[in-house]
Amino acid sequence: MRFTRSRLLVATVVPATLAAAIGMVAATAHAAAAGCNVTYTVSSQWPGGFGATVNLTNLGDPLTGWTLTWSYSAGQQVTQAWNATVTQNGSQVTARNLSWNGSLATNASASFGFNGSWTGSNPTPTSFALNGVTCTGATTTPPTTTPTASPTASPTTGGPQPTHSMGFIGCSMAENVAQGYVADGGTRMWGPYGTGGLVVQSWTDPNSAAWQKFDQQAASFGKPTAVWVQICIFANPGATYDEVKRLIANARQHAAPGATIYITGQPLYDAGQTCSLAGANGPQLTDNLAKQAAADTTQNVRYPGQFHLHNGEVADGCHANATGQASLGRQALAYWG
Repeated sequence: MRFTRSRLLVATVVPATLAAAIGMVAATAHAAAAGCNVTYTVSSQWPGGFGATVNLTNLGDPLTGWTLTWSYSAGQQVTQAWNATVTQNGSQVTARNLSWNGSLATNASASFGFNGSWTGSNPTPTSFALNGVTCTGATTTPPTTTPTASPTASPTTGGPQPTHSMGFIGCSMAENVAQGYVADGGTRMWGPYGTGGLVVQSWTDPNSAAWQKFDQQAASFGKPTAVWVQICIFANPGATYDEVKRLIANARQHAAPGATIYITGQPLYDAGQTCSLAGANGPQLTDNLAKQAAADTTQNVRYPGQFHLHNGEVADGCHANATGQASLGRQALAYWG
């Protein structure tokens, strides 16, 4: 539906894609040219839960801090977030920048993501406000008043994410992501370190050869403050949720105290594409297990979303070609920077 007067664009939620997006422009609360573009996307949804990403582009004068607010109309609750501090009071949600992503030059962007819960329905928000001012549909210059400082959020991370501060476990599918991530300019997560063939059962024993490889990386870069757990399987034996919980526990054991744990399945494919190694339903099984772990409050893990390989991005029916690696790398950058 298009609101021509305010230029507020709201995309209808389509269950088949489990995605929704909202675009708008807004004025900030300061006496300067201001405006923004916001995209709110439901990247995945499952019974009782969902994952979403928000991309904020500053169209006005440079900012040194930002606060984005919106309200939910159907009782949705934010349960965990990354790349922003997200709090909720009733239906009102407030997202504030971290210390490393608060400065936004004109046309610069910041992205953050979160998981949430829902019951009954999960409609998208219909209005956003940047730094306290409702989005109005235009870049504006308010009347000049006594100069005030731009808002600055309280630091929560102590600075940008250090290089090689995030580890990962998985198989050759994780290697494909890491290859593309490094090629696309990612620095937070480790590059490939020889995990081909290391499916779930390779990581269930905390003293296994797989974890020895991980520890060698940690010895080089320091114990990681975040770990991505990729659930990767062969069609036989597949994987169980108990095995996934052991992977999570082992990741915590081998990482720095209090490390953030991200969890995903292996990449999903376009309709008609089957990976013979994982089996016809194998990739979907891994994604379902990752969502189950994220919904389990005892595990305290983050599900950022699904990885996808599209037609033309697959080399052998399973693994990514060069184009696919680049695509996976961009997806990883969007999920955890």
